[in-house]
Amino acid sequence: MINGFYHIRIFLAALFVCTLSSYGWAQKTDSLRFPIKDRRGDRFTWHYSNPFDLSDSTFIRDSIEYDPKTRQYYIIEKIGNTYYRKPTYLTFDEFLQLQAKQSETDYFNERSKTLFDLNRKIARPKPQVYDQLFDRIFGVGPKGMKVEIKPQGSVDLTMGYQGQNIKNPTLSERARKNGGFDFDMNANVNVMGNIGDKLKLPINYNTLANFDFENQLKLDYKGKDDEVIKSIEAGNISFQAKGTLMASVQSLFGIKTTLQFGKLFITTAIADQRSQRQSLALEGGGLSQPINKKLDDYDENKHFLMAQYFKSNYNSAMSNLPVVNSQVQIMRAEVWITNRTGRTTNTRNIVGFMDMGENQPYNSNIHSLTGSPYPDNAANDLYSFLIKDGANRNPALINTLLLARGLTPVNDFEKTFARKLDSSEYYINPQIGFISLNQQLQPDDVLAVAYQYTYNGRVYQVGEFSQDVTVDSTQGVQKVLFLKLLKATSQRPSLPIWGLMMKNVYSLDITSLDREDFKLNVVYQEPSGGIKRYLPESNPTVSGQPLMTILRSDRLNNRNDPQPDGLYDFVDGFTVLQQQGKVIFPVLEPFGKDLDALAFANMPPELKQRYVYYQLYDSIKAIAQTYANLNRFLLQGSVKGSSTTDIYLGGFNIPPGSVSVTAGGQKLIENTDYIIDYNLGTLKVINQAIINSGVPVNVQYENNATFGIQQRSFLGMRLDYLVNKKLSVGGTIERLSERPFFTKMNYGDDPIRNTMYSLDFNYRSELPGLTRLLDWLPYYTTTTMSTINAYGEAALLKPGHPPQIGKGNEGLIYIDDFEGTTSNIDLRFPFIAWAMASTPQGNGLFPEGTLTNNIDYGKNRAKLAWYNIEP
Repeated sequence: MINGFYHIRIFLAALFVCTLSSYGWAQKTDSLRFPIKDRRGDRFTWHYSNPFDLSDSTFIRDSIEYDPKTRQYYIIEKIGNTYYRKPTYLTFDEFLQLQAKQSETDYFNERSKTLFDLNRKIARPKPQVYDQLFDRIFGVGPKGMKVEIKPQGSVDLTMGYQGQNIKNPTLSERARKNGGFDFDMNANVNVMGNIGDKLKLPINYNTLANFDFENQLKLDYKGKDDEVIKSIEAGNISFQAKGTLMASVQSLFGIKTTLQFGKLFITTAIADQRSQRQSLALEGGGLSQPINKKLDDYDENKHFLMAQYFKSNYNSAMSNLPVVNSQVQIMRAEVWITNRTGRTTNTRNIVGFMDMGENQPYNSNIHSLTGSPYPDNAANDLYSFLIKDGANRNPALINTLLLARGLTPVNDFEKTFARKLDSSEYYINPQIGFISLNQQLQPDDVLAVAYQYTYNGRVYQVGEFSQDVTVDSTQGVQKVLFLKLLKATSQRPSLPIWGLMMKNVYSLDITSLDREDFKLNVVYQEPSGGIKRYLPESNPTVSGQPLMTILRSDRLNNRNDPQPDGLYDFVDGFTVLQQQGKVIFPVLEPFGKDLDALAFANMPPELKQRYVYYQLYDSIKAIAQTYANLNRFLLQGSVKGSSTTDIYLGGFNIPPGSVSVTAGGQKLIENTDYIIDYNLGTLKVINQAIINSGVPVNVQYENNATFGIQQRSFLGMRLDYLVNKKLSVGGTIERLSERPFFTKMNYGDDPIRNTMYSLDFNYRSELPGLTRLLDWLPYYTTTTMSTINAYGEAALLKPGHPPQIGKGNEGLIYIDDFEGTTSNIDLRFPFIAWAMASTPQGNGLFPEGTLTNNIDYGKNRAKLAWYNIEP
């Protein structure tokens, strides 16, 4: 308010002087040394200036108003609603000229200010001087040098003495007593340490961890901006490669340093790698997997025919797919296996019989009652014998009664405590008559079934259902169920039950098969290593035909029309179990007697012996796989699981940051295109555009499962040179070396020592010219600056091997270790590995060799004595 009154006072004084002057009463000369004059025109055209003149008061409000009729700009100055000065005007050209002049003045003022700032010296920070060497190395924080260590956790110590005294007279007095100090320590420690403002020590260690890679030990040193040493890391480290051809490594234990020399950054790492790089492919939303499977590896103890009738009619029933040549229809079934889960519901004492329901029983004490081949309880007199005497239902007496009838355990029957499987735990083909379990049975498990089926309208039943035989309410004894035995506790190829286990079913190790991408072929591997789709030698009627055609596996196209297409037939439930990922041959012994009948009929026996794999079906798998000369049939191709967005990576505790996902060559972004559960090892694609497009998705990750088994050494170096703010060039060197377990390594287990080199560049810059060019397009205006981003990379792999198996290019591996076939017998332990030899016979030198129960039998035997000297 004071300032405002001051301006009003000056204004009245100036007005009074002007009034006097107009009437001639004012003085002719002004007494002020620097006269003060009022502005007579507007502030744009009045050029008089005096540094001592006071500016207009805030009470004076000026404005510029445009009159569209006269096309003139009126400059108005008011105090309240009263005109302070007479309004003036400017023409359009005058106003435009004034604006241009003002803009020019502002431009040169801004330019002058910028040049002044560029030429001005900038104050640099004062150098920091450390008083002591320790402070210079570890740095000083805002509050000075500080060492801070925060331990958390617990340490358990167990100490004691453990000894024993064995009263065994055969031992020496010193060996009878022994003992020692028992000490055990378990630690679960979490330490956060800081030394200065440069060194950090995060430690997380638990001696009871399931895996060693769960323990994290690290030393982290960070240098200042003006220091050569940028960082030093020791313990659990990772090595980052900035390219796509060379993958980064996360699970390392070693040391890593980063140095800076001007514009050059050098990062080196020397460590042990605690993981293995693996990859998966997801094509069209499904997990794609190549198949190269030896056909000696059938799915054991999982698939069983339900009677000898179904075994005899299997080939004929499958010969005209998709039409099934069978009038059998299984309506109802119960499946029982040995109870190893501790369950108490749906459990019973059962007895499974090999000859139950068979019209041609194997045991001579069981007699056939009908000539009908169809399985039924009335097919022989076994079931009538069992239900005739109520004592057979007693689990404590059934064994004795069956032995008295001439039945032997394992061979003829199996008694066990079993549980009934849910319908979701198995699949039954109701026409072919086989059962497929989801879980493989143990070698000593028992499998027994009861089922009911129809044939030409007539109902047949084999075995008993759990509702048919209930608990005895008077005595509280759970009655025994009588069932059809499919698998006993011992595999005996001489018994008919051996033929009920299907040996023509193979697992593809992938579930939910996709029909469109199901491409399999059966091939033969020649001794020279070549792969053929047909047999080198066969019957002239099938000579030159593919193996799949001979084995009736290629009769249909992908629409199940009767037209071969060169690929394995896909008939769900018969040749393929789609959900379980299994392949079933339409003949029961495809490489045994069926191959003999289809490809070698009327051929010489010596020719059959070179190709027909009889041993695969008349011996257990372990013995059959020893016939390498016949084990030459392969299943090759590729299959894909049905459309899914979830990928199981095949391991737990995947190292964070180790997963790299690409789709169509473009790298995907985590939490934008996909999400990962590192603990469970699952990956889910969430970008719907990638799922719908069917673009192949490749996943690379590190698996910690092999840590502790194979020792791997890692060496890495990364060079980055910043040419300018736009261009950077770099190079990477990585070497991975595996240490062999032995100096003699078998084929396929040979260790590696591979080195990889790469060069890359990255250029990024703005393109204002492109932005201006785009603005010329009609109805289009850019809102952001256009940029260019160019990236290039080249890599070279140099394979090698460690010096333990050979230097230079002279690496040595063994096709077969013949020395491993020898057995060493230690002379120091005669009672374990040594036995007295028999006397030779038939050479005339030892006539006492014909004696029996006579002391003279060993009269010429050398006398051997062993002495065990106490250490």
